Amino acid sequence: MHNEATATALPRAVLNRYEIRRIRIGHPWIYQKSIDSLPEGLKTGDAVTVIGPRGEKIGTAVYNEASKIRLRVIAPNIDTTLDTDYFTKCLKEAYEYRKSMLDGRTSFRLINSESDGLSGLIVDCYENATLFQTTSAALDLRKTSIIEAIETVLAPEILIERNDVANRKFEGLEPVKKIHKNGGKTEAELSNFAISIEGIQYRLNLIEGNKTGLYLDQIDNHLNLRNLLKRYSEAKVLDCFSYIGGFSLAAALEKTTLHVTGIDQSQECIDKANANAQLNGVEAKCNFVKANGFDWLRTQSDSIENQETYDVVILDPPSFTKNRHTVEGALRGYKELHVRALKLLKPGGILLTYSCSHHIGEDLLRSIVFEASLDTQSNLVEIDSHHQSLDHPIVPQIPESYYLKGFVYYKR
Repeated sequence: MHNEATATALPRAVLNRYEIRRIRIGHPWIYQKSIDSLPEGLKTGDAVTVIGPRGEKIGTAVYNEASKIRLRVIAPNIDTTLDTDYFTKCLKEAYEYRKSMLDGRTSFRLINSESDGLSGLIVDCYENATLFQTTSAALDLRKTSIIEAIETVLAPEILIERNDVANRKFEGLEPVKKIHKNGGKTEAELSNFAISIEGIQYRLNLIEGNKTGLYLDQIDNHLNLRNLLKRYSEAKVLDCFSYIGGFSLAAALEKTTLHVTGIDQSQECIDKANANAQLNGVEAKCNFVKANGFDWLRTQSDSIENQETYDVVILDPPSFTKNRHTVEGALRGYKELHVRALKLLKPGGILLTYSCSHHIGEDLLRSIVFEASLDTQSNLVEIDSHHQSLDHPIVPQIPESYYLKGFVYYKR
């Protein structure tokens, strides 16, 4: 294992006082405006030791001349060699945390970028399959070491590189998708890969689709939904933005659920959700509809004659805003969504609502629901709050690591 005491001294990058408190307490992103001086001849991917304006040692960072995030702190110690040994150490620590928190779960996120100290790396485990993404140029250049570390810690039968995400372009990276190990399976089999999480069976597409196949950050909230449904003698459930059926399947598996309507605009997701319902033996309870969630809610809530109401409504839309400049428009969209949903929610019913954008915080989400309740004359009581599953750690000094938040409301 790598020994810090014998590490080779790295070139020094010196910071100024701009945002120094944020960096000192452990936020890994360093922008150009915070840098006083950089070593000559520094190239994208190079590692440096970061020194504060008073000479304090911040840690080891990697450089990207093409990114707004000029330096990313990867290690809290200076002069750290970012090699296979170091990545293996980080992956082992992350694995031990998941083992202690997830009670034997075999599908989970192993590395969640900044949350696990490796800014720009995602590693997801789906039983004997491991998928990874390198969204920073420096870690992309160290893919060989990362793959070796994954092999050491996990020894997966299947290893897939899913570097087909849009945010790689901000680091000057091209999209890449590669099957490093197929475990004896064809691409068709990898596109219809079977797993089981917390009693729910899924068929995932490991090669295409959102995230790396499943919204692992919502798994704990699927369990929360099942507990809520136990309060009903019978319930009709509406799952907007249902993807491949996460919340819908959790609801349908409860005996108290009469029927689940899932809405998604992707035909591929609808097909996968139907297949997953059949896999779990709940296809008779489920109806998945291909439609834009906004348009469907608008049509249904405006229909007086044929309006159907629900005991439970779930709103889990994609992120409406990727930066603070588009928040105002996103708020209008969120409010419209909640107004329509509340019109379809029965008195005595429950609304579960989520935002996966860091820029829509708890207070903003609450205010959206409050304004929608006024517009619809709905008397709501907040009965619970949710956040991302424990394999997506929330780190206090990195506000961006707390991105998924949700609330549960009872309609009186």
